Amino acid sequence: MALARWNWRSGRPEDDAVYEKQIQEIRDKTPVPAIWLFGKTGSGKSSVVRFLTGAEDATIGEGYRPETKTSRRFDFPDSLEPLLSFLDTRGLAEANYDPSDDIAASADSTQLMIVTVRIADHALHRVIEPLRRIRKASPHRPIMLVLTCLHEVTGGLDLSDGPDPFAHADVADSKTPPVPDPLPALIQEKVSQFAGLHDAVIPVDLTQLEDGFADPNFGGDRLKHAILDQLPLAYRQAILTLNDTETENASSRQTRARWQVLASSALAGTAGAVPVPWVDIPIVLGIQTHLAMKLAKIYDQEITPARWAVLSSAAGTRVAVRLGMRGILKFIPWVGIAAGAATSFAFTYALGMSWDWYFADLRQGHVPSSDQLKEIFAEELKRGHELWRAK
Repeated sequence: MALARWNWRSGRPEDDAVYEKQIQEIRDKTPVPAIWLFGKTGSGKSSVVRFLTGAEDATIGEGYRPETKTSRRFDFPDSLEPLLSFLDTRGLAEANYDPSDDIAASADSTQLMIVTVRIADHALHRVIEPLRRIRKASPHRPIMLVLTCLHEVTGGLDLSDGPDPFAHADVADSKTPPVPDPLPALIQEKVSQFAGLHDAVIPVDLTQLEDGFADPNFGGDRLKHAILDQLPLAYRQAILTLNDTETENASSRQTRARWQVLASSALAGTAGAVPVPWVDIPIVLGIQTHLAMKLAKIYDQEITPARWAVLSSAAGTRVAVRLGMRGILKFIPWVGIAAGAATSFAFTYALGMSWDWYFADLRQGHVPSSDQLKEIFAEELKRGHELWRAK
């Protein structure tokens, strides 16, 4: 089954402009999750982005583009089909910082704020004052106060060497878990300084491997799940797997391919939630077509008519049958919407991962068969459904 009409001369779908318009309409209804990073230089903003995405510092730095005079935006993995977007505010240590432009730019474009503060930093006036204005302008936008660099005050004690003392604690109350001095007092100091300016307080210690801590991402899972609770379901399920341990030994190409698969799966899941029977099917197929193009580019492979026939055979007739069934289910309120989103996410994920295997095998000089591709697809389809149900 062809996933979209294809123009072999231009190497792109004939209805590319229509596709882009439809995708923009989806984004207008369900915006890509955007996180506003607020904190001094060196307070751990880049470490938070690196942990959440798995991207290296160089990739993060190169991906930023100016947004306002004092802020820049990073779309991950790219600006065409992003999975996450980060707005980074700079210049907070400068006496003349005025948050007015950033407040205007982020009023409708960010759903969550992460304020990063080094646990040992006491000079926070120039962070707190503009934050008060930001909070007043958008009182319903959640703010997470992320306390970083805990190891700087623990006297060499490794908090990650054992059970997480903050795992089941409300850090914002006065009963701080048993941790070494002066950490409890410093935590309560920050809670008091930012009173009324946070909805959650999350201590983390995101360090480098060479620093030698048992867990270089101490507190990272608590932060990630706090963020996920604020995100649309399709994006939530994709982001859950971004820093999966399965990708630790992946090559650069494999990592970029996986990012793209997850981004496209989230977008397809969002499109699949459109509560109008049949309308989203061409959009989902278009997303899958563009995913094939991007994966081919990552692996420096050409999509010829013969290869496209193999790619299109990955799911056999199941794509048409399942998508058709899903369209019928949409006549049943709520149940149909959930089935549409889940199916679109899982099918796109399975296609993307099987195509990733196909192009990687081609790059190594092999000629993978349609039967092999179908086997990979079946395995990845199960994985896609598992990811959607993951908590």
